[in-house]
Amino acid sequence: MIFERANTGYFIAFVLLGAVLGSALGNLIVKFIPALKEITTSLTGPIGFNLEIITFSIKLNFASIVGLILGIFIFRKV
Repeated sequence: MIFERANTGYFIAFVLLGAVLGSALGNLIVKFIPALKEITTSLTGPIGFNLEIITFSIKLNFASIVGLILGIFIFRKV
């Protein structure tokens, strides 16, 4: 896809899905190879907000960043 104003929603979806899948795959890899636990170590503290009714936070790790980059790459190839 070409990045246009009409494709912004798809771009955000690819990026978020890539980050979530990267983090999940990173956790799966660590279960089989515990020596790679550094890829799931949080690089930042929890980033988010608390509205008393709903709480949202994100922790970035190496696996989620790799997934995010792959999501962008796949978006550009599709």
